Amino acid sequence: MYRPFTMPAGRSAEFEEEFSFVGFPKPAMDALQARNESLAIQRAASAGFRDENTLTDLVFFARHPERNGAPLRSGEAGLAALGAEWVAIRDRLVRATPRPSAPAAPAPPQPGAPDIVEVRGIRVARQIAAQVDALLAAAQADGVPLAGSGYRSPAEQIAVRRKNCGPSAYDIYDKSPSQCTPPTARPGSSMHERGLAIDFKYGTQMAGQFKDTPGFGWLQRNAARFGLKNYAKEPWHWSTTGT
Repeated sequence: MYRPFTMPAGRSAEFEEEFSFVGFPKPAMDALQARNESLAIQRAASAGFRDENTLTDLVFFARHPERNGAPLRSGEAGLAALGAEWVAIRDRLVRATPRPSAPAAPAPPQPGAPDIVEVRGIRVARQIAAQVDALLAAAQADGVPLAGSGYRSPAEQIAVRRKNCGPSAYDIYDKSPSQCTPPTARPGSSMHERGLAIDFKYGTQMAGQFKDTPGFGWLQRNAARFGLKNYAKEPWHWSTTGT
């Protein structure tokens, strides 16, 4: 982000990459949604985000969702006022909010975290690896080469929600999946996060074109015997439960 006023030590007034909410803990985003900025700063800091510029950006871009994370640019309208606001957030809010100075202890492993393996280029839970391998081999033998993407980490699911649903905390964590384009499960509720879903691809087609490919027809006829079901609203999305 371009800093037109007092620059933090070690930073230069150059253009930086756009800001993203990806990776920030849900409790911090919930606090921002409730307009409790001090609590959001504390929760983000407790999760390991202690750099004051990062915390300032967190609040600034939550206040300005219309920017979609875009950095300030020299010559843009309202630059002086926006820059002054950023500095005020840093000086009057971030620096005034107590936060841990020592690194936070690593979070313990999540109970039941999926054991992920790669099968012919697709990451899936180990428990379905054999059936996915058999499915891909059978499709290949029938002259229908399939590829795809399976497991998503929590951060990757947040990134997909941000892309498909919008940049605000509400968009990412609370908006109905049906209001996203395409529909996208909330973080923590996607079968991709469990390694039990695959978005299939056939050739160079885009997701929205998958229904018109031989790959979709083959899966309709054969996927059930390998334990995968289709989510009706998304021809490319197949999982162990059909969701």
